[in-house]
Formats: sequence, C-alpha cells, structure tokens
Amino acid sequence: MKAWDLHCDTLYQLQNAKREGREISFARNSLQIDLQKLKEGNYLLQCFACYVDLEKDREDPLHACMELIDIFYQLLEDNPEDLMQVTSAEDIRRLKSSGKIGAMLTAEEGGICLGDPGILRILYRLGVRMMTLTWNYENELAFPNIVPDHSGEGWQGVPVTDHGLTQTGHVFLEEMERLHMIPDVSHLSDAGIWDVIRCAKRPFAASHSNARSICGHVRNLTDEMIRAMGEKGCLIGLNYCPSFADPYEAPDKACTKIRYLAAHARHIMNLGGEDIAALGSDFDGFIGETQIRDAGQIGHLAQGLKEEGFYEREIEKIFCVNAVRFFEENL
Repeated sequence: MKAWDLHCDTLYQLQNAKREGREISFARNSLQIDLQKLKEGNYLLQCFACYVDLEKDREDPLHACMELIDIFYQLLEDNPEDLMQVTSAEDIRRLKSSGKIGAMLTAEEGGICLGDPGILRILYRLGVRMMTLTWNYENELAFPNIVPDHSGEGWQGVPVTDHGLTQTGHVFLEEMERLHMIPDVSHLSDAGIWDVIRCAKRPFAASHSNARSICGHVRNLTDEMIRAMGEKGCLIGLNYCPSFADPYEAPDKACTKIRYLAAHARHIMNLGGEDIAALGSDFDGFIGETQIRDAGQIGHLAQGLKEEGFYEREIEKIFCVNAVRFFEENL
C-alpha cells in the first residue's frame, strides 16, 4: 500500500546539523525519515516542510527558509534515480508510473513572507505548494493557538477565539488560492481557522492536526471545524505527536499508540466524510515516543487500522488515495 505524508520537519533537522558542522546523509540516517525508510514504507510522496522558528531566526526568517529550500533541492540533485519533485497535478500523474518517490516542498510559518505577497509568489515559483499561515508565534498574517508565555511558564494552551487572520492574512489567503498554493490551517488559532472556513473559495488543508474531542489539545480541530472542512472538500493529516494524539497518558509517559490514531481517524471520517483523512506524521518535528517509530514502519499503522475495524478501502484512502485526489484537484 502506498503512503503520502503531508508533513515532516526533516529539512529542519538537516539544517540544524549543517549549521553545527555535522553532515547527515539523506540516504540513510538516524532521523525518522531518510531515503531508505521511505522505500521501506512504500511511500508515493513525502511533503517536506520548510519550518522556521521566528524566535530562533528572528533577524532573517526568509534567509532561514532559503537555506531549507536549498537543502531540499540538494536532496533532489543527490538522488535523481529515487526522488521526483512534484508541483502539479500532471507531476502526480507522472509520479504514479515513475517508480520514484515524490517530494513536495511546503512551508511551516507564514512569517517567512514578511507580509509581502511578492515573497509568497517567489516561494511558489521555487516550488512551495502548501504553507501554514503561522507556527506558534503571531506574525503579519494571523494568530496561532499556542503562544509563548513570557512569564516563564512555557506555552499558553488556551484556544484563541478573538484573534484570527489579519487584513494582510486575508490578502494572502486570496493570493494563495489564486496561485493554487494550499493554505494550511495547522497551528492557526480557532478564530483564524474559522476565518479561513468562512472566506476560502477553494479547499484547504490541516496538514498535521487531530481531533480535539479525542485529545483535548488546542492544536487539534473541534468537531464543528471538522464538519465544516468536510463540507468544503478539505484534507486533514493525522499527527503522530503524543501531545496531539494521546487522550489518556500523562505528558511525561505519553506514547502514541496506533489505537489512538485509529480513534482520531474514525472520529474525523465520521464527521467529515471518508475523503477527508490523510497522513500528517510530523516526523522529525516532535519529542516523544510512538509505536510507528519512523517512516519505514508505516505498515504497522495499516495493520493496526485493520485490526481496529477499518475497511481496506478506508485505509487506502487515509494512506494515499485522499491525498492524491486532493492535490490533483487543487494544485
């Protein structure tokens, strides 16, 4: 069974290693995603996010993004027999018969655009096909749901219901839709998600978010959001991170079990329809344990979903079919 994963932070890990003078081979490494693991997992496509931490790279977030894009293109140049960049519906159709693994460039942090639609258009020309409007910091476009608590207590985890998209954020949403760059509402505030639901004229995605009714973290989507996204033909990627998946465990003992992901998938599909669910692992972007330790073990999830009562048709939709259809229709 083929797999299509909407989100990973592998480029960020490779960037950190490069900045520290450590070279990590993408062919095989100790990260959760490398070329060998993608082959073992029978991946059709992996979305590679350009994740930028606005605190860490506050002086020049755009430059940090350019570093990540350069790393992405280096992966393509180093592995021409195995990887194929995907930027269009036609690319997806060619990918299916190519025998290669697709690689799609995405972005996680709308602040890299510095509020300038011209930069957004340049990122599109460089291959970026999906972008979150925020990470966990307020930027020129919108407000997130998790924000820094500057009292020293870490992060505030209260849903933000009174601050959504800014005026510039609305301009960006419209321009992203014109370009056919997929708006990604993962990390966005509740108010921001509702702004997108109300204003979007095309389907959009939550690349790595789960169901808040199953796990009450504010990074997850409410039942009302899931229903509304289902009505608009959107896509939601299941996130393997324990903080967003585990409904019962204490944070220091959390381990994302496959049955938790199955519960999220069933809830999301019951509310939003069979065509809404996909994979959004967040591999190489979270701390904590999961029964699916890396991309090479994704088959364990398929088997686990089957044991939890999912039909083969449903599993195939979650793994690949829904993502293929969504991107073929919306790129």
